[in-house]
Amino acid sequence: MNAFTDDPRHADDLHAWQILRPLLDDGRYLPWTTGSMRPAALVAVCNEIVHGRRTSIVECGSGVSTVVIARLLRQRGSESAVVALEHDPDWARLVSELLADEHLSAFGRVIHAPLAGEPPWYSLTALAELPEVVDLLIIDGPPADRPGNGLRRAPALAALESRLSEAAVVYLDDINRAGEQAVVASWQAMTDWIFDIDAVSGTARGHRRPADCPN
Repeated sequence: MNAFTDDPRHADDLHAWQILRPLLDDGRYLPWTTGSMRPAALVAVCNEIVHGRRTSIVECGSGVSTVVIARLLRQRGSESAVVALEHDPDWARLVSELLADEHLSAFGRVIHAPLAGEPPWYSLTALAELPEVVDLLIIDGPPADRPGNGLRRAPALAALESRLSEAAVVYLDDINRAGEQAVVASWQAMTDWIFDIDAVSGTARGHRRPADCPN
């Protein structure tokens, strides 16, 4: 038995690698880490950008996904940008340098936002630098993989909902984990947002509940 081939997520990610090739081959080496968004999740987000014509994107957490999304926006030739919140100053600097080295600063930007509060989330003062109107919110941070940190991403929707356009879409990554599942359950119970789970990409895609849709 082989742990790699036995996990169906690996086959999905291998397929996603091929789909992402035009974007991965379009620049310098990218430092993938254990915290990076899975390729299958990144494909789901890129598809949303193309099919949904998303132009004002905010990402909680930065990294490979930020650079790949910026590459996609440049390829599309539209006045679009992704702005990422990042709590780690060294990582924020590195991702900013990657964007600058590829002349992507017009399409991607990283804001250093230290964690504060309980559960720890990005400093609210940093939110002033975000776009006033957002049509795609990607939540892949702050890190929530360690025991006791499962609800760290819960504040995201309440903190950013006022900036989300009426037709905006929210993606929460790592929905295979119990913490993110609890976060989605609380959002659906306490807000007018509903989410669909995509087991292939490991994401939850949310949108506002239509007026004629019962709770």
